[in-house]
Amino acid sequence: MSTKNFSGMSVHTLGTGGGPIVSSSRAGTSTAVRVDDATYVFDCGMGSIRNYRSHCEWGQLRGIFLTHHHSDHIYDLGSFLVTGWQVPGESFAAPIEVFGPGKPARIPALDEEHARDIDARVGNREMTSTTQIVDALLDTVFASDIAIRMADEGRGEPHEWVRGHDIEIPAAAGADPVANRHPVMEPFEVYRDELVVISAILVDHRLCFPAFGFRIDSRHASVVISGDTAYSENCIRLARGADLLLHEVIDLPSILATFPDGPTREGIEVHLRESHTPFAEVGKVAAAAGVKTLVLHHIVPNTPGTADLVAMGEAVRRDFAGTVHIAEDNDVFFPRDPGTNSVETAGLEIIGAGA
Repeated sequence: MSTKNFSGMSVHTLGTGGGPIVSSSRAGTSTAVRVDDATYVFDCGMGSIRNYRSHCEWGQLRGIFLTHHHSDHIYDLGSFLVTGWQVPGESFAAPIEVFGPGKPARIPALDEEHARDIDARVGNREMTSTTQIVDALLDTVFASDIAIRMADEGRGEPHEWVRGHDIEIPAAAGADPVANRHPVMEPFEVYRDELVVISAILVDHRLCFPAFGFRIDSRHASVVISGDTAYSENCIRLARGADLLLHEVIDLPSILATFPDGPTREGIEVHLRESHTPFAEVGKVAAAAGVKTLVLHHIVPNTPGTADLVAMGEAVRRDFAGTVHIAEDNDVFFPRDPGTNSVETAGLEIIGAGA
């Protein structure tokens, strides 16, 4: 589709693979939401930047929103921030706003006893904030590249083109990295311009706190991105009545079958079991929220032929009567047209609308 003179709202799956395992078929999780001639990117998984440029231009990018700081969601963040910085004909048109989690007051834990064990294990390591990550990318990781380009090519200060923001969780929610990682709460606004209002809510990604889901409302339609989460009442609240919900999904038996026995298997199994939504529960989320269209992405396992997509689709259809798609990279969806929702799709499994 043309990247110019677009009117409406479209959703572009730049990457549909979940987890840090490198896949030959799926880029890391990333979604672009276009509203008229503006683009908003949600997460920046490995390889997603190449797919971005097949759908959108740098001058259309307004903001990047990070659900959480797991590596598979931020691998390409530096590439997004540096590639569009004052390249002739391929530059940002205005400063890019980067929103994501702030730094927790302490490392998340299940309870106080677990917190003491974690503190002993990680030593002096600390977590970080989105603003610190942005600053580190511009001032440390890419510092030599940026300094040379400023000196050699006459480019300006990159911080004038990239601005980081830590999402502040409302105090009324009572969120805490140990005592209350996933409090029942209402969505809250994190960004607004003349085209969209973007809201966030805390979702349940076990010890990865804070972890957000996002909702994008425009005059055209509403789109919700679950982020990484177990079954979450907060995600249902966020998605109430949305036109399209992109929800993560895991085929737990299939991913566990790929792991050899060893000392790290138990820990990763607990994480996967308690941090993600098995395909038998995703349809329940969509049905409870009353969404029109459900798109499954952040597929785990992400390697070719490993996840049972047929079983995944059949399980979802038992609970959800709306339109269901199992996304592949570079699929495009129009959230207000569920009958012909997907164009230019490469999806291996697309299930038609229910009653």
